[in-house]
Amino acid sequence: MALPVFIKKHRLILLSLASGLLLAASWPARGLPVLAFVALLPLLMVESQMFGERSHRRSVDFFMHAWLAFFVWNLLTTWWIVFATVPGMITAVVLNSLFMAIPWWLMHVWRRMLPKHQGVLPVVFFWLSFEYLHSKWDLSWNWLDLGNVFAAWPRWVQWYEYTGTAGGAIWVLLVNILLFTLIKELRSPGAKAKRVRWFGVLTAITFAAPLLLSLAMHARYTENPDPVEVVIVQPSYDPYQPAQTPTEAAKRIETMVALAHQEISPRTRFVASPEASLPEGVWLHQTDLNGGVNLIREFLFIHPQLSWVSGSFTYQLYEDGQSASRTARPVAGTGNHYDVFNSAVFIGQQGAFDHYHKSKLVPGIERMPFFTVLKPIGKLVSALGGTAGSMGTQPHREVFRAEAGEPVVAPVICYESIYGDYMSEYARRGAGLIFVLTNDGWWRKTPGHRQHHEYARLRAIELRKPVVRAASTGISSFIDQKGQVLKKTQWWQQTAIRESVNQNYRLTYYALQGNVAGKMAVFFSILLLLAMLSRKWMGKERQ
Repeated sequence: MALPVFIKKHRLILLSLASGLLLAASWPARGLPVLAFVALLPLLMVESQMFGERSHRRSVDFFMHAWLAFFVWNLLTTWWIVFATVPGMITAVVLNSLFMAIPWWLMHVWRRMLPKHQGVLPVVFFWLSFEYLHSKWDLSWNWLDLGNVFAAWPRWVQWYEYTGTAGGAIWVLLVNILLFTLIKELRSPGAKAKRVRWFGVLTAITFAAPLLLSLAMHARYTENPDPVEVVIVQPSYDPYQPAQTPTEAAKRIETMVALAHQEISPRTRFVASPEASLPEGVWLHQTDLNGGVNLIREFLFIHPQLSWVSGSFTYQLYEDGQSASRTARPVAGTGNHYDVFNSAVFIGQQGAFDHYHKSKLVPGIERMPFFTVLKPIGKLVSALGGTAGSMGTQPHREVFRAEAGEPVVAPVICYESIYGDYMSEYARRGAGLIFVLTNDGWWRKTPGHRQHHEYARLRAIELRKPVVRAASTGISSFIDQKGQVLKKTQWWQQTAIRESVNQNYRLTYYALQGNVAGKMAVFFSILLLLAMLSRKWMGKERQ
């Protein structure tokens, strides 16, 4: 009898834990996304009971249960951040789960303020608004956007070319809500067969229609033949063991060149190497003096059909009289300043050199959130493993093109690849191929590098462009326009792979319009919040 008593006493906590566990069990790369369609049912049950007991329960009680559910989800799916930074992992898990609880709390408050006929549907608007706004500010961490749950099952979400991952979030939320409503109808005294049947049919249609549409799109979608052959180099150096001397740095470049040389053919157009794979970095005002760049140029001279796209730290010097950016750092002993960038560089024929600076920086690692305000506590942040300032960024996405008529490449750096709306600007600027340059070795052999790889498959669908993914320690891969993996490497394997992918310059609806669902949700959420404020104000007036 002890167990049933325990369950009854702690029922709401156990239900909250169940939602978190189900969400974690649904997550890529090895989860079952179908579980997401029932994962929120326990949390909806918690909300329903607390709404029924609203006379002696506060709204904050539900907030804490929602926070618990999302804390479990965040912890079980992103614990691997600990290998990069312990304080960062704790902060990410605690804050992100707190932010996730807010849309659910707002829905609960809405129901309490207008209790007669208010269902839980507003949570859809509040949740989509959260995901959209969360992608825009300094504490952005959209790793667990609900639509990412289908990343390893791209056949299910081919319609992301219209909606992006927001469409997947709507799908998951609506099915959960309809299933919850159906269960309530079945359990209600004197349940009417007609209403039960109606909700059953509606739930089945809501689940099946998007799935069948996607499967049909997947079967019918064909790529226009326009092949570009690319070689990916995966050097597999430990990111925690940087090159200690110029000689060691040169040896690493020579190893990458040798790996590329083993795979290139007369048809190869590009070599792609990972994030920060030029060990010494590049000062932008003297690229011709950089040893790594010159070693690659020597290789390209022998293979005149090639261009090389690589990740590298780059440095911009601002001398006396030049206007420095707000992220610039002082050069000791001088009046000069310099910026540090996490960049992609393009090295082409006849000395061609171009660069793009990563602009979606990792909070706490590459950028102190709100660092202009929090700069006074910079030393404390540094002591905890974060950064007291910020790397430099640029306002717009950049594309690489060797010359007119040549393939146009979108150079995407690591963390940027989880933001579909952000990446759509590359497509609008003319990219026909996506190169993702990343270093996932910070997290060791954990779910982190697998999740990151799977998310790139969603970007291929949203923009209908092939993805060439060069990862320092793996997983490197070629992904086609339907999100299918054509070829990939193993984890921590020093190797190079070659494949042809079809470039595509057609703009999808999502590439043109971005996250329309998120923008509309913000509009309707504002209306709901205004209605709540109006109701509260009118209540005070009556008093």
